[in-house]
Parts: sequence; structure tokens; C-alpha cells
Amino acid sequence: MAQVAVIRRWAARIACGGAILVAGVVHVPAALAFPYRADFGRTAVLSERPIDRAAMGRVLARADDLLAASPINRSGLSRQLVLTDGGWRWDMLSIGARSSIAFRRPFAHALIFNRSSVAADRVTNGAPLGGVRTLSGTIAHEMTHWLVAEHIGEWAALRLPLWKREGYPDYVAQETSIRPEDEAMIRKLDPDARVLAYYEGRRRVAAELARNGGSVDALLRD
Repeated sequence: MAQVAVIRRWAARIACGGAILVAGVVHVPAALAFPYRADFGRTAVLSERPIDRAAMGRVLARADDLLAASPINRSGLSRQLVLTDGGWRWDMLSIGARSSIAFRRPFAHALIFNRSSVAADRVTNGAPLGGVRTLSGTIAHEMTHWLVAEHIGEWAALRLPLWKREGYPDYVAQETSIRPEDEAMIRKLDPDARVLAYYEGRRRVAAELARNGGSVDALLRD
């Protein structure tokens, strides 16, 4: 029995240590030793492929132009963009979100992107429908999640209804991953597809902002 107790204690310690390691990697992507890095002011870009500075500069400029239209934008935030090729690094970082195109963890300053192409301004999760977005628009989308959290608090941001939580970032990004011509097909294949919530959320947010005079504070409060 004593041996069993010892084994259990060590198993618990190993499990705890593994959980801490995974949490550390998820929140500090640099721990996965990305081979390429480039800095653009207060933006650090980690990548699995060589970074074309001119193309990346254009992508960031478009993302920042989109963000500038939001009244809650805060320029000058230090941010880390992590561009993967959808392989093992993505698998490690995206635990719980592997089918995503991109994501930001609560309380984190890193924005993680699935299969990315800087030159094409494109990011995808490989889905045949609703699986492609511009990289610049997706940066704006994920940054808006962060800006909302900064504006109303992380917990309040997490408690927003889905149509606001995802609809406002898509409103700022001026895109969703659904092309209008694909909407009917997606609804036919899977009327409960999560990507439809983004699509509908953006339209609902636009309508609400038009109704309330463009007040983002009112949108996020009500």
C-alpha cells in the first residue's frame, strides 16, 4: 500500500508539472523556439517561415488602419503575433481551439494564427467553406478582442453574448470568413456551424451601432 501511495504521489506531481508546462507554452509561445522573429516597433512577429519585412509591414499597416476606426482603439500596445504553418507548434498552442483560424487567450498579449501567408495576406484553418480570412483583418479581429478586454475587463469581455463577443471584432475587421455566396451552402450543410454566429453577429452589431448612434460603450454595456 505504501508503494501504491508513493506511485500516486509521483503521478500527481508529474501530471501537475505537465499541466504547468503546457500552460506556460500556451501563454508564452516563444518557448516553442520559433525560428524567425522580426520586430516592427512594439509589435514582435514570431514565425515558422522567413518574414518578408515589406509584406509584413503592409499587413500590419492595414490591420492598424482597421483598428483606428474603432473608438476603443489604443495605439502603441506591445503585442506578439505568432504565425504558424498549422503543424506541431499550432497543435501545441491551440489546445482547445485547433479548428480556429486564430485566437487570443484571455489575459495574454500573444495573438496566435493558424496556417499563415504574409505575402498573400491570408490565414486559413483548411476548412473548404468559411476557412479563409485576410491576415490583416484577422489581426484586427484578435486585437479587438484584446481592446474590448482592456476597455471593460477580461471577465466582462468573456461574459458578453457570442454575437457581441465575435460580431464586434468582425465589424472592426470588416470581414468574416464566410463569403456571401457560401452562406446558403454552409446553412444547408450545418445550420448550427459556429462560423455562422460570426457572420450573423457582425450584421447584428452593425445594425445595433446604426441604431444607437455608433456608441460602442452602449453596445458592450447593454
